Amino acid sequence: MSGRNSAPLRPQTFSPPQPLEHAEEMHKTALAIGADGKGLLAADESTGSIKKRLEKVGKDNTEDNRREWRDVMFTAEGDFESHISGIIMFEETLMKHDSRLESSKYKGKPFVDIIKSRGIIPGIKVDKGTVALPRTDPEETTTQGLDGLLDRCKTYYDRGARFSKWRSTYIVSATTPSSLAIMDNAEVLARYAAISQQAGLVPIVEPEVLMTHHQSIERSIEAHIAAYSALFERLALHKVDLASLVLKASMVTPGDKYAGGKADPEQVGEATVHVLAKTVPPLVPTIVFLSGGFSDADSIAYLNAINQQKQKNPRRAPWALTFSFGRALQGVAMEAWAKGDIKDSQSKWCDRAKWCGQAAQGKYKGECPS
Repeated sequence: MSGRNSAPLRPQTFSPPQPLEHAEEMHKTALAIGADGKGLLAADESTGSIKKRLEKVGKDNTEDNRREWRDVMFTAEGDFESHISGIIMFEETLMKHDSRLESSKYKGKPFVDIIKSRGIIPGIKVDKGTVALPRTDPEETTTQGLDGLLDRCKTYYDRGARFSKWRSTYIVSATTPSSLAIMDNAEVLARYAAISQQAGLVPIVEPEVLMTHHQSIERSIEAHIAAYSALFERLALHKVDLASLVLKASMVTPGDKYAGGKADPEQVGEATVHVLAKTVPPLVPTIVFLSGGFSDADSIAYLNAINQQKQKNPRRAPWALTFSFGRALQGVAMEAWAKGDIKDSQSKWCDRAKWCGQAAQGKYKGECPS
């Protein structure tokens, strides 16, 4: 009930929060990552991770071999920049390495400058890897690397990076991912994203639901929905700008040990879009998919099917849906490089970039060998 001393009613107004220092640039970067027919090369393997790939093709894990392999990719003569919007790098690659191939017209230039000169956005992996989450059984993981992250991100920005990436993992079993693992990783990813944006880097949040167990596709759907729902709740709590964020998502498939075998591309496309439609706000501009250990041919076919699902009902999937592949882009090319055939290596990598770009438009014709 109003009285004589009541203040007059005023119309309600909305005052948006103060924008971040690099807000406009980050908005443009997040959109550019998902430009039509383009996606990301994930060349961000840590020193330990790339060791396995190098040894598999008969190469020692030396700094010179790590530099030379990335030199082969980044300086390839093919038109891969028509299909690659950004490259995620490891700190060593971004901060130290330059081109030394005698055959390269870029010889002597830092990798980060080569990437920018080709119209590609440089990015950087910023997490410090997964560790055991205490008192979980079966053992689950959390991700380390938040200490000192703001200063590191500012250094990467000054070096030329414009986006960052952080990976957390979720194990699927009858009892996992547990509520503890879901909430812990959602909190870590949200804190990382807020810090990354404060430094001017678009955060790519990667809540990877591992496909290395016995789960059915139905159980995989449940695990993805639980992980993504918690993640976006925490991102909102930390006031992360979703228009300047990219989600790196898993393709929704059965586990690789599932007794019923693998799903066909159409099933994967339907399941993946179903999960995203239930959990990801439309303000997010771009979703990129990891290849998750699938073969080159399967990874590209699944991405193609996901985009064909989007085309059937665009309102159900308002985001750009593209790729952030590592092994699926590099595997056979690395084998050719290890044999000393740089031209063949670069040709194979450029072909896969082209096929991935086609799949990001739902136009892939199945050229990749199985």
